[in-house]
Amino acid sequence: MKLLSQRLILMNRVFHSLLLLAISQIVHTSHIREICEKRDIFFEPFRCQLRDPDVLDEPVTYLLYDVNPSEGFNLRRDVYIRMAVFVKYLRTQRGYRRARLVLPPWSNLVHWRSSNIDQTQLLWSHFFDLRSMRLYTDVLDMDEFFNAYTRLHGSDVPVMLDEVYKLKHFENMFENGVFVDKFEEHVCPKSQDTLAVAFFGYANFSAQDFTCLHFQGSAMLLHRLLDTYRRPAIGAARHVRYVLVLNAEIVLHDLWGNVDYWAARRSMRFTGELVEVAARFRSEFLNSSDRPDRTVRLARWTDERPQRGGARGGDYLCAHIRRADFLYGRDKTTPTVQSAALQIRAKLLELGLKTVFVASDCTRMEFYNLKNYLKRFRVVRFVPESYEQRYELKDGGIAIVDQIVCSHARYFIGTYESTFTYRIYEEREILGFPKDLTFNTFCKSEKDANCEKNTVWPIVYH
Repeated sequence: MKLLSQRLILMNRVFHSLLLLAISQIVHTSHIREICEKRDIFFEPFRCQLRDPDVLDEPVTYLLYDVNPSEGFNLRRDVYIRMAVFVKYLRTQRGYRRARLVLPPWSNLVHWRSSNIDQTQLLWSHFFDLRSMRLYTDVLDMDEFFNAYTRLHGSDVPVMLDEVYKLKHFENMFENGVFVDKFEEHVCPKSQDTLAVAFFGYANFSAQDFTCLHFQGSAMLLHRLLDTYRRPAIGAARHVRYVLVLNAEIVLHDLWGNVDYWAARRSMRFTGELVEVAARFRSEFLNSSDRPDRTVRLARWTDERPQRGGARGGDYLCAHIRRADFLYGRDKTTPTVQSAALQIRAKLLELGLKTVFVASDCTRMEFYNLKNYLKRFRVVRFVPESYEQRYELKDGGIAIVDQIVCSHARYFIGTYESTFTYRIYEEREILGFPKDLTFNTFCKSEKDANCEKNTVWPIVYH
């Protein structure tokens, strides 16, 4: 009897130990070890993300990328999706199953106008929930990459990139009228033929190989590029590989708008702080909140299911009115402030709404004129309540608050061929708004109801 009792106590302790290990896996998912050895399968089974011994023999590939400095915030988000979808695929291929995507910091983008606040080398975690993004594929912020590099190579050691690829369009992109996926090495201009460059604005990077390539094709073509230029191992198999792709905006989507695109897109949730700022603004100035608006999201995007028409939105219309460089580069499709006001007015009357929220890069005078054209209605825009809040949010955070507020409106109308508008379309698709309340575009003239509209790309799920 005593022996049986001791066995029961032992089994109980074993059970509780296993339970604690299982809990630790859940609690510490954000602290998964970057590199696991075979011995870790036995000693730290829940802290290693890879358990297949064959996979553990493969090198860890850190894939870094950057985008042309002239590209804006919202196009860069689109480039991320191309790279994330590629890395998710790459991690299924032998030799790359431990690949990790390193996110390029944000620095003084062309549309960020605030010169009195520091906006250099901002991490993705300032704007996005990286825990959510990691539910799609393995991504690291730049500070996490530096920490991982330090653990492997020691502190105060410059980052040595094995390979850097600078991409450039082919001068003739069509062979006999046909677009062919391909890449071709060319001689680097003297200004770029250097192995010590301040990548991402950091001075602690250097490169062993710098290759200039003409490139055209989808992200999957990068797989062939990585195989083609893989440096041979010397002695024991190389444990880590560091690769940087410059001008990654040249890389195309494999299938824009397919299930992989939307899974990566749904994972790109904003930080809780930005969501809270937008929620407070909606509540205070627009009498809008998630539950009555039917815009409540599940805690994890992976649990979301199609819900077309489920969202109602707040009692306001949102208008994204692009100005600035659109007045010159896209003047044939960009309306005047007066024309935009007349189109907004018509839709407010049609919907029986009295409030319009405006997201715009317009000047103060343009906004003043817009309000004058809409005197019978309430015209609202988001402005940081203090310098301290502007400093905390940064221009990128202010733009995200605009997008969140627009994504919760009853009706949305955006600017033709604006990536800012497309990001709002996507947010509203995720929330489940009817298409006719989302995919709307300003015309050049209020009299031209049949003008060319933005393309409709509805959400799809697995």
